[in-house]
Amino acid sequence: MTNVNLEQLLDSLRQNLADNSAIDEQVAEKMRLLVEDIQNVLTRSAATSEPESNNPLLAGRVQEFIDDFQAHHPRLTTNLSMIAERLADMGI
Repeated sequence: MTNVNLEQLLDSLRQNLADNSAIDEQVAEKMRLLVEDIQNVLTRSAATSEPESNNPLLAGRVQEFIDDFQAHHPRLTTNLSMIAERLADMGI
């Protein structure tokens, strides 16, 4: 999976957030910040042509959302799981 695929996953997650009114606004804002942080890591990684491995908290934050959303938001959970896998593949 390339960064382009990860970008597509992030776009899908953004769309799912926008379409899902059942998500508390505070939780949605935290997820938007997470997506922004992932985007920033991708930008820095692309600029240096090296994977960014100094951000272990990012993967932990993704996993936290997965754990919280599993029962109530399966589409978001699936999307987040794919993002987490991609970040792991990148060494992040």
